[in-house]
Amino acid sequence: MVLPQPIMVSRQSGRDFRRDIQGLRAIAVLAILVFHLSDSWLPGGFAGVDIFFVISGYLISRQIIQAESFSFRTFYLRRFRRLFAALLATVLVSLLVGWKILTPADYVSLGWSALYSLLATANIHFYLSQNYFDSDVFLKPLLHIWSLSVEEQFYLFWPAAIVALKWLRLPLVPAIVAVGVMSLAASYWVTGIAPSFAFYMMPFRVFEFSLGAAVVLLGDIRCSAWLRQACGAGGLVLITISLLVFDGRTPWPGLAALVPTLGTAALIFAGPASFANRLLDNAIFQFVGRRSYSIYLVHWPLIVFYRYWMLLPVTPAELVSLFAGSIVLGAVLFSAVEKPFRYGFSQTAKLRSWRAAGTAATGLAAVCALAGSVGLAVAVVVADGFPARVKSVQKPGELTFAGDLCDHRLSRCGFGDLSANRIVYLVGDSHALNLLFGLDELFKEHGFKGIAFFDHGCLFLRNTRRFISGVPDQQCAKNVAQAYRQLEADKFPVILVGNYGGYARDIGESDGPLFEGVGNDYVNWLEERLSKSLRQIRAGERTTILLNSSYNAGINIATCLARPGGDLKSCQPAPLAKVRKETEAIDLMVERVSAQIPGLMIIDPKSVFCSNDQCEIMAGNQLYFRDATHLTNAGSRFLISRIQDRLLAALNGSPAHAPSTD
Repeated sequence: MVLPQPIMVSRQSGRDFRRDIQGLRAIAVLAILVFHLSDSWLPGGFAGVDIFFVISGYLISRQIIQAESFSFRTFYLRRFRRLFAALLATVLVSLLVGWKILTPADYVSLGWSALYSLLATANIHFYLSQNYFDSDVFLKPLLHIWSLSVEEQFYLFWPAAIVALKWLRLPLVPAIVAVGVMSLAASYWVTGIAPSFAFYMMPFRVFEFSLGAAVVLLGDIRCSAWLRQACGAGGLVLITISLLVFDGRTPWPGLAALVPTLGTAALIFAGPASFANRLLDNAIFQFVGRRSYSIYLVHWPLIVFYRYWMLLPVTPAELVSLFAGSIVLGAVLFSAVEKPFRYGFSQTAKLRSWRAAGTAATGLAAVCALAGSVGLAVAVVVADGFPARVKSVQKPGELTFAGDLCDHRLSRCGFGDLSANRIVYLVGDSHALNLLFGLDELFKEHGFKGIAFFDHGCLFLRNTRRFISGVPDQQCAKNVAQAYRQLEADKFPVILVGNYGGYARDIGESDGPLFEGVGNDYVNWLEERLSKSLRQIRAGERTTILLNSSYNAGINIATCLARPGGDLKSCQPAPLAKVRKETEAIDLMVERVSAQIPGLMIIDPKSVFCSNDQCEIMAGNQLYFRDATHLTNAGSRFLISRIQDRLLAALNGSPAHAPSTD
């Protein structure tokens, strides 16, 4: 539908341009940048995305609602010029950098990400591609494009909805309020049951855009100056609270997202004359705000590629350098790509032919970049990441996870000699599955039937609850309860395994996570629950083997070796002394629990892989680790071969009849 006269594209110097909103953009992008560098510096920095959504909702809705006429063609052309060129440049450069440093598997992942990013469906792609071993965000250079895809999807329906309401002369306020309330209610509900789905999907963010639209509708309301001052100050306080108080454990978006979004809406409503808004009108914020989109695009690939190549933890000095580099590269992208493509060449140029030539050259460059990006992304996927780029010590199939004998969609499976009467339970998180391949071979040889109860990222201890983004993991709780019902029903041997030091920030009781890290409070809390869990399964009356935390190589060895130029010299694992220092509190806790439970056998995998501070990561071309802590089939076989004498000595006294399967 086209109403009589289209809106013309104009520069930011127009009368409707608000410098305070430019300052809000600066706050949003700086918050995101700092959060991505180190979430301990600004734990709620992720709310910068939500601030952007409110700003977009306000600006887009203002353009549509206040216009006497509206052209869909002009609107989408402006969006295209505003967003696409810089995105395209980011995708193309990421693909070129990926050629030099990514492993074939990670390069294929980048190729898919590039295609979905250009199709404005990155949020859907990243949601659907989630799995436990794909959880490292520092392997995804284009992950941040999910928010841009959400925004682009919003643009597909919002203008048509507003124009239709105006054309039908229906009231806008009730409609926008209704849409916002429904989106908020859905966001609250879905965040509680499927937090990742709520996080990535556009419908559960619509209420944030709607808040911006509501400000447009309230803009003509006459109110006192003090009220606008209060809105400005209150809005700034709400944004500050969200950035400092919220963290990755806060259920998001849900109701919590109202804090930064209401704050943003209040600041916009307050107007540029309020004191709080005048604070946003400073030279630094104006510089950063104008370049915020380009800074946002470049910052994440820069961080990911740097950390991917360095592998080791980044120092504070390096983080500061990455911060500065993001600003500089964002400014370069803005000047070289975003600004020329968005605004065209200077309107003060004397010769129209030069302006026309410049516009044509810009368009041609965009077409070439698009063809190059799509072509390279497709080629990367089709060519399986161009493995010929890499001279690797690995062979196909060597990185199979030792736990792949079990269907990871389930929480229970059998292994070993399935016809045997001698039963052994293997219980725990993904670190328990490190034993699976080796135990399967050992049990088949010696006549044991293994039954595994497992769940990735789930600590199998009673009276604990895992939280994902602040939401209780109901499946984990269900799997733990199922395992303990079986363990309490008989006295067959149990091998209990857990990454005990890895849950400090996302485990607690009914109200939510309790701890900030592996401190004394966490260790004491964990000791009490581990001891009670062992007593509950009568560990003193049955053969019980407790495996301590796995050896942590400190780097993803498989990724390091599979990179172009990767070799053993540059991919050295963490020395044992360093690992023991990091796990000392947990190791001492396990020793104390062992002293409380007579007959409890403790096995420390760290001592298996390491001796005299030298740690074994491979034999020949056979890698033992598929990442920093999880074992390949070869690694599982190696681990079991080193502890099998102790295992068999303990298990050979086990009962010879099978438990009931009722």
